[in-house]
Amino acid sequence: MTSSKYIEYLQTEVEGQLLDRKRASINPKDVAQHISAFANAEGGKLVIGIEDNGEISGFNHSKAKKKEVYIEAPFEHLYRIPKYTYEIIEVKKRDGTMDEILIFDIEPSYDAIITLKDDSVYLRINDKSRKLTHNQITNLEYDRGSRRFEEELVEYSSIEDVNEELVDEFKQLLNTNVDNEKLLKARGFMREGKLTVAGLLLFSNNINVYLPGARIRFMRYEGTKEESGTRLNIVKDITFDKALPVAIREARAFINTQLREYTFLGKEGRFVTLPEYPEFAWFEGMINSIVHRRYDNQGDHIRIKMFDDRLEISSPGALPASVTLENIKEERYSRNPKISCSINSI
Repeated sequence: MTSSKYIEYLQTEVEGQLLDRKRASINPKDVAQHISAFANAEGGKLVIGIEDNGEISGFNHSKAKKKEVYIEAPFEHLYRIPKYTYEIIEVKKRDGTMDEILIFDIEPSYDAIITLKDDSVYLRINDKSRKLTHNQITNLEYDRGSRRFEEELVEYSSIEDVNEELVDEFKQLLNTNVDNEKLLKARGFMREGKLTVAGLLLFSNNINVYLPGARIRFMRYEGTKEESGTRLNIVKDITFDKALPVAIREARAFINTQLREYTFLGKEGRFVTLPEYPEFAWFEGMINSIVHRRYDNQGDHIRIKMFDDRLEISSPGALPASVTLENIKEERYSRNPKISCSINSI
């Protein structure tokens, strides 16, 4: 991305889970809070010198603090420093004068919760950096193990386990022709000649060899409840255990074949045909179960159960971090940030 396009992106991209813009008069401690929030979630960019509306205000105005104050903020206010980089870019303001902006690029923290020196903890949720309660911090600590798991190396795995077609698709999205192994290493999906758990799940068709629990199982029942023994009522039982992008495509196509269609006369006097369940609803549920499950829990797998009157999707593990049954529609937290970002791309 060229410098001008990059600046335009920073100005126009909607602020959200992975991006925030702040005026250069922000309190340095608040900068540390945002860095903590991004690191404890999926990572992201914090841009100082661009207004919320995208206008470049820079550092050359009376209320602006010095860039050095913000550069030092993580060391002044954070108990533990996450991995991040920063850069200062020269920009042209609307009046034609030149100025600068400061960009922090924060990586997700897998090993530890990023805490401020006053013991407060922040988490990026949608477009806000929220201070967590004691219970929420406890839940976040519990999820550290799961987040570290996608970074772990898979013993005995190698580049030979990689599905080259999937990597080629990924390279097309990134607009690069770099060697497969170099790409996987650069993206954190491979180290020391071995695939990480995230790399295996995203790019290997040998998942069942290394992680037999990382599969999607679809079961269709006859009736409205699950029976067993002599009354067993399963009429379809299909397992999808290839690389996640392939498993998602295959499961999506198959489930569509299992849904009934209903035809009725619409308001305009034309016959309308609709599926039993709208695809956007059950497909999003399936994606969320795949992206946010605890892959370190290998004693279980994702289940999609279809009854005569409902479709159930279950995923191993409790609700992550700050997510509860009450706020599940609004809260966002990625238990597996590398998998989440890549699935959204692929």
